[in-house]
This record gives sequence, structure tokens and C-alpha cells, in this order.
Amino acid sequence: MLLKTVTKAQDNYGKKHLTLEDAFTLAVQNSTQLKVAGINVQYARQKTEIEKLRRLPNLSTALNYGYISNADVWTPSFSEHQKGSIPSHFSQLSIAASEVIFRGNEINNSIKKATLEEQVAYLNFQKNSADIKLLVAARYLDIYASINRRKVYVNNIELAKQRLKNIQAMRKQGMVTQNDVLSTELIISDYNLAIIKTDNNILILNTELSVVLGLPVDAVLEPDSTLLERPMKMATISDFLEEANTENHELKIAELEIQSGETNLKILRSSRLPEVGLFASSQLQRPFLNTIPSIDIYYNVWQAGISVRYNISSIYQSPRKIRAGAIRLEQIKQQQVLQKENVDVSVKTAFIKYQEAKEEYKTYQNDLVSAQENYRITERRYFNQLALLSDLTDATNIKIEAELKVTNAAINIVFNYYKLLKTTGKL
Repeated sequence: MLLKTVTKAQDNYGKKHLTLEDAFTLAVQNSTQLKVAGINVQYARQKTEIEKLRRLPNLSTALNYGYISNADVWTPSFSEHQKGSIPSHFSQLSIAASEVIFRGNEINNSIKKATLEEQVAYLNFQKNSADIKLLVAARYLDIYASINRRKVYVNNIELAKQRLKNIQAMRKQGMVTQNDVLSTELIISDYNLAIIKTDNNILILNTELSVVLGLPVDAVLEPDSTLLERPMKMATISDFLEEANTENHELKIAELEIQSGETNLKILRSSRLPEVGLFASSQLQRPFLNTIPSIDIYYNVWQAGISVRYNISSIYQSPRKIRAGAIRLEQIKQQQVLQKENVDVSVKTAFIKYQEAKEEYKTYQNDLVSAQENYRITERRYFNQLALLSDLTDATNIKIEAELKVTNAAINIVFNYYKLLKTTGKL
């Protein structure tokens, strides 16, 4: 439904108006990387279902039919030999069932381990999804910044053209030289070239983003113009750290891996215990071979009982396996501590950069006010022949740079906010 809506927007306006949330949705639906991660989740879920089948009894049946030769019979000294007649046609039908009733809880622990692996696969899918979303956000905001850069150049071209008309009028009055006219025309030409380069950059970014979103490579994406006006979550660094401790995908995976390691250790310990099971079987066979001569009849034998098996080699094998499992579990626990430290550092770094981006935006806003006032004063002084064209050009460039910095700083706030969300596990 989303793709149809987006396509309709393109048909009506020649562009695809796309919010960042819509871009996230399309990326999750169409990303090849996420499709692979999704298949991993399905595979892990199927392994869990296979492990659950171990709770059911094992059933087997067999049907044999063939030819039996006559019996050769010798005396113990092999001095005499004779033939024993046996019915030639052999047939056998057997049915057997068995079920493990005690194995040191190995089956339940194996199912639990498979379930934990399934949860890890799903968390990896979510982690990859967050990575893709941050990549989409970066490309989306790059397009937004490039479109804004183009608007700045277009606006300044209009100012430069108006200024050129005034300079040409002053040239006719002999107030300025032809050099001022030529310099202004060169400035306008440079602005036009900058627009061409910006348009090309927008096309490249559109292509890259379209591939990730699964859209046609020639799609022209139009970012949401209200993106920079949206309110963002206000919270302290402590709030973000607390949220990361419960929501960060990598920390969740680390916790599940500890549980998986503990479960694996239980499975290894169960190998030292005997296996107790129930069995039952029935066998219908022809001919009856337990007499001489054999009798061409069908006979049936069934049996049922309880079986106890013990792997004697586990006495010297299991302690080493258990020790290896315990070492692996300790390694996983230390990795969790390290992961926790890395997440704390990442959250603090992302939070500092987010705050820095907001301060940068405030600074550039003040700089823009100063640059605009400087341009206004310099332009008035130039037309009053109190300043050179080079002074006006410098003031213009400072104003353009200040305009670009303000919007880029606002975009940087949004991007750093999404980076902060990713580190906390909320993207």
C-alpha cells in the first residue's frame, strides 16, 4: 500500500514525496541484507521446532522379503555334511517404538538453547534493521541538504542578477568600471555551475537511496520539508544510558548468549547421567527358523520394557567438556562486560555530539544574522562608492556560507539524534 501511494505521488507531481518514516519502512521491506537476516530468523525458528520433536517417541517399521537358501550342516569335526531343507521364501514385518523418559533434562535444555538462538537471530535482524535505517537517514538528509544548497544558490543568483542591473546602470553613468560588470557576471556563472554540480550530486544520492529502498534507480525522491521542525525527545544522559541498558540490541544479544552458555553447560553435565527409556516392538516373520527342519509358517514375537544405557567413556570425556563449557561461559560473561562498557561510551559520545550539534546550530544562527547585516551594509557602501566590489563579493560569500551552515547544522542535529537512538536501541 505504501509503495502504491508513493508511486501515485510520482505520477501526479513527477516526484516521490517521501517521509523519513516511509523510507525506513521501504528499506526494511526491500533491503537484501535484511532479507538474509530474516531467513536466518526463519532457519533458527525451524531448528527450535526440530528440537521439540525429540520429546515425541521414535517410531519405525520395516518390511523385508527375499530368498533363503537351504542350510548346510556339518558335524563339529566337519567330517560329515548334509543339507537342511528351508522354505525358500522369506518375509518379515516389524514395528518398533521407543521413548526417552530420562536423560538429565538434556532434551528440554536443548530446546531452550535452540529457542535462545532463535531470539538472538531476531535481535540480529533488529540490529541490522537499525544499521540500514541509519544509512537511509544519512542519504535522506544528504539529499535534503543538497536541495537546500541549491535553493541558497538560486536565491543568491537572483540577488546577483539584481545587483548586476544596478552595476550596469552605474557603469552607464561612469560610476564604476567594466571590470565590476564582468566580475559580477563571473560570480553568476560560478553560481550556475555550483547548481549543476549540486543537481548531479542530488541524482547520485537519489540513485543510492533508491537502491536501498528497492525503488527504480531513476526515482526522484522529495524529502519531507517539515523534517527539521519535528520535536525531538528531551532527556538527560542518565535517561539515555538507562534506556540503552534495557533496549540496546547488542546488550540483549550478550545476555541471551550468557543464558545459552549456561544451558549448554547443563547439557554437557547431563552427558554424565544414564539414559532411561521405554521400548516396544512386534515382529511378524516367515518361515520359523528355530527348528530343524524349518517350518513354513508365520509367527509373531513382541516385546516391551525399559532400557537403561550409560556411556562409560563419559567418565573421562565429560569433565573436560564441562571444563571447556565453563571457560566458554566465563568468556561470554567478560564479553558482556566489555560490550556494556562500549555501549556506555557510544551513548555518551552520541549524546555529546547531539548536544554539540545543537550548540553549533545556535552559533551559526547568530553568525547568519551578522553575515546578513554585514552584506546589507557592504552592499549599501558599494553603491555609495564607499567600498570595492571585492568587499561586496567577500560579504556575499560569507553570507552564502552562513546560510549553508545554518541548514547543515539543523540537519546535523537530526542525524546525531538518530545516531543516539541507534546506540540506545530505539531506532
